[in-house]
Amino acid sequence: MDIDGKRWTVKDRYGNFIYLTQERWKHIIDPLNHPEIEDYEEYLKVTISEGKRRQFPQHPDKYRYRHFFDDLSEDVNCIEVIVKFGFDNQGMPSNRIVTAYFKQILKR
Repeated sequence: MDIDGKRWTVKDRYGNFIYLTQERWKHIIDPLNHPEIEDYEEYLKVTISEGKRRQFPQHPDKYRYRHFFDDLSEDVNCIEVIVKFGFDNQGMPSNRIVTAYFKQILKR
C-alpha cells in the first residue's frame, strides 16, 4: 500500500490510471456492502484493465466498468466497478474506485 492509502493502481484499456484505496476496499468488503467480493480483488484489476466502460449520464465524472467472467458463482457472471474521475490539488488525473460488486447480466 502506498503512503497515500492506495492499495494498487492499474491502467484501463483507454489509457487512464485507476486506483483503489484501502478506505474504499474496506467499504466494498464491509459486511453491509459487498463482502462476497473479498476473494476477487484481482478480478477488479482485470475488470478495470480489460472491461468496457459506460459513463453515467447523470454524473459525467463517473463510469461503470464491466467485465464478464466464466468462473464466478452460478448466480453471477459479471463484476462491475464504479470509478470517479477527477483531478488532485496539482491538477493531475485522480481516478478512483468508488465501489465494486457482482452482477448477473444477460450477455449481448
